[in-house]
Amino acid sequence: MRVRLPSLPRVATLRRMNTAVRYRLRRRGIDHGFASEVPRSLAWARAEPEVLRAAVRPSRARKEIAQALRLLDRLRVGEDLASLVELPRGFRFAGTTVSPGDPLELHKLHVVPPGRARELYVKANWLSTHPRDGSMRLRFSYGAEILDDWLDDPASARATLGLLEGTFPACRLTTRDAGIARAIRRRLGRGFRFVQPIVYSNTSGGGALMHHDYVPAQAGVCFTQLAGRTGWLALPKAVLARQVQEHTGRWRDTAALLAGLESHRAERLRALINEDGAFSRRLAASGWFFALAPGDAILLPSHTELESAWHSVFSLSEGENLALSCGIVGG
Repeated sequence: MRVRLPSLPRVATLRRMNTAVRYRLRRRGIDHGFASEVPRSLAWARAEPEVLRAAVRPSRARKEIAQALRLLDRLRVGEDLASLVELPRGFRFAGTTVSPGDPLELHKLHVVPPGRARELYVKANWLSTHPRDGSMRLRFSYGAEILDDWLDDPASARATLGLLEGTFPACRLTTRDAGIARAIRRRLGRGFRFVQPIVYSNTSGGGALMHHDYVPAQAGVCFTQLAGRTGWLALPKAVLARQVQEHTGRWRDTAALLAGLESHRAERLRALINEDGAFSRRLAASGWFFALAPGDAILLPSHTELESAWHSVFSLSEGENLALSCGIVGG
């Protein structure tokens, strides 16, 4: 079956490049060079990322953000999460497990919530094994990870948000923000709920490699920067594939290319999209680079496996960095 990719439109720079802020992109020991934001028209309906500038006000939660940053720093040096958090009323610890087969996992904290919700967990792990990358995340969820059964249990999803807000109160800036809620409802055309919240803390030289968050029945992701800055290369999968073809003159079999983007065995392709500075700068020059300051949010749609916003992240901060990512499910 032939797969047709969209042609790449020209991007009109709305400001002179010598007045645009230039960001140095470094990740896991690789220097990608400098990138600047190039304004362009973006639309959720086209599976394109959308940035909400100053979506929340971190100044309203300075104390809570500082507490979260201290907790994460203590977790980085080996302290146990159970000794660092105080559970909300009605929640109780059920134990801690460690997966010996996962080099990124620190440990998983199991929590029994009140009511009829299932057992919850908080999974703490590194983002990479690179010795100079201390980036980490804490995933709040329930059920079996490999089954994605966190999509079909609203009661447990609400309990998960309660656990998140109780242990990291700074996250209420996002989960209870009326403006973000309106922005998401307007794009979905219906109500929604947040699922699978993840607290992120990227360190200097860290960040996430190119990936997508598509899961059937999940409409997308909302990521809010609460402290520090991050830089994003984010664009629809189909546009990413076209950029690969035009940049390299290779991978002309579009169906194979799209499949290769999903495969961890396509090493040359993954090296290109994750480690090639010239390719990263090409994406930025085409209008697919976004810099998030404290209070900014980015919406990443995932309509289908093809119509989803792929993205990679660079830490633009030398010091503290805190963010919240939440899956979006309609209903």
